[in-house]
Amino acid sequence: MFIRITTICFFIRIHTVAPNAPKDPAMHPKWNLFEHEKCGLSQADRIIGGRDAALGAYPWIARIGYISNKARDRPIFRCGGVLVSKFYIVTAAHCVANLPSKLEVGVVRLGEHNTNTNPDCELDVCADPLQDYAPSELIVHKDYEKPQFKNDISLIRLDRHVVFSSYVMPICMLHSILMTKNYVGETSEVAGWGVYDIENPSSSAILQTVKLPILQNEKCEKAFKNHAKIESTQMCVGGQVGHDSCGGDSGGPLMKVETLDGPPRYYLLGVVSFGAKRCGATTMPGVYTRISDYMNWIMDNMHA
Repeated sequence: MFIRITTICFFIRIHTVAPNAPKDPAMHPKWNLFEHEKCGLSQADRIIGGRDAALGAYPWIARIGYISNKARDRPIFRCGGVLVSKFYIVTAAHCVANLPSKLEVGVVRLGEHNTNTNPDCELDVCADPLQDYAPSELIVHKDYEKPQFKNDISLIRLDRHVVFSSYVMPICMLHSILMTKNYVGETSEVAGWGVYDIENPSSSAILQTVKLPILQNEKCEKAFKNHAKIESTQMCVGGQVGHDSCGGDSGGPLMKVETLDGPPRYYLLGVVSFGAKRCGATTMPGVYTRISDYMNWIMDNMHA
């Protein structure tokens, strides 16, 4: 399948958190830029050790495609992201910053389920055609440090507002008591199209999902003591042989269902950052950027 991409111009901004920002994101002046009524609702009643996700299970999942001057109409999808509003995608900083020469973020794809079909169908139910957007702005955390993956978070503003549907919808953002909740010992979910078989490192055509336990950060401190210092702004997740998120899932969401003033909804807990070189092959957990520590940064850098 080919798509046509015209010449794209966008800006990269680097920002940090505004001083004296409110602790509860719901008090932030830009809180209403999120879609609180529509967010986090799954339409469903391969990641390592994962299973096929149901059609419409994660309508906020985004795929980030990269283009070069030689192949502007054939993007290569290597990272994930998550839709948080009608204009913004949250992803990892390493997915958009310091890219190889002549490579750039060219397209953000929403509504994807099976990369081999468009539209996607299950039995007699078909989703809407996928949606492609160009980036108009890349916003990287100013304190992002690649060697240690500190502050591994960024925003992508899309060139036009997203058309919401049952298969394209934003995830909910943390606020209130969810900001300080201790999730250690609870089960989270990740989803993506990354490597799903550790013996055959190729991507899945169908969106994969897996449930992973949230661990104490000490587990990751021990696992990566020779490679990176684990900060409180990061989360430690997984640590089960045969279950993990892998390469193509970088930047994708760590999610959990919560009930807060309404029906159960999916909330964004983290962003896939890094893990073991042979992910899923050992008991080494994965490291995720902790969203609760960046809620104000996200809103500070959004605009209508």
